[in-house]
Amino acid sequence: MIHASPALRVVRPSLIACARRAGRRVARGRARGPALAALVAFVAACGTTVSPVPSVTGSLPPTGQATGGSGCPVAAQSGALRSNTLVDLETRSDGLNDFVTLTLGDPATNPAGTGTGELRAAEPPFVAGASGAEIEVLGAHHVDVKLTEMAITDDAGNPTYVGPTSLKPAMLALKQVEQTEAFEGVYAFVIGYDGNGCVSLASDPATKTVTITIGH
Repeated sequence: MIHASPALRVVRPSLIACARRAGRRVARGRARGPALAALVAFVAACGTTVSPVPSVTGSLPPTGQATGGSGCPVAAQSGALRSNTLVDLETRSDGLNDFVTLTLGDPATNPAGTGTGELRAAEPPFVAGASGAEIEVLGAHHVDVKLTEMAITDDAGNPTYVGPTSLKPAMLALKQVEQTEAFEGVYAFVIGYDGNGCVSLASDPATKTVTITIGH
C-alpha cells in the first residue's frame, strides 16, 4: 500500500476557498461544457495561470552518419595485403551500404612479397597517372584507394589485373569507381559517392579481398 506523506494530505484554506468560488462559477458556465467550465472557473476564482508543458524535441543521428550535416569524416587507413597481385574489382549493395571489392590473386614471385593498401579522402581535380589528363569522377565526396608494392604484370609480361577500370553503378551512395594509376607497382582508384555515410576499408584473408564500404 502506498501512503501519502503528511505534506500531500495538507490542503491550504486558500485553495478550499478557491474551490468553493469555482463551484459557483461552474454552475453558471455549464453551457460551455463541464470540463471547460470547471477549468475556467478555477482559473478565474484562484488567479492561477495555466502554463503549457514544454516539449522536448530532437533525434539521434542515423547509423553511419555524422550530425550537423557535415558528413562522416574519412579516416586515413592502411595495412598489409595478403598478396601483391590484383585480379578483379566489383561493386554491390545490400540496401544499407554500397561496396567496392578488390580481389587479390596468388602472390607473384617477381617481385616477391606482399602489397600495401591505403585509403584516404581525396579532392578533385583527379589526374590519370599515365597521360596526366584530368578525369572527372561523379559524386559529392571522394576517396582514393591505393595499392602499392604490387606486381602489375606476370612473368610473361601480361597484366595481372583484368577487371574494369571505370564503373558507374546506379547505387544510392556509390556513383563511380575510376582507375587512375596502374604503373610501377601502384594501382590507384578514385571512388566517388553521395550522402554522409561513413567509409571504411577491410581486408578478408580467407577470400583474398579488400572491401571499401560506403554507408547510406
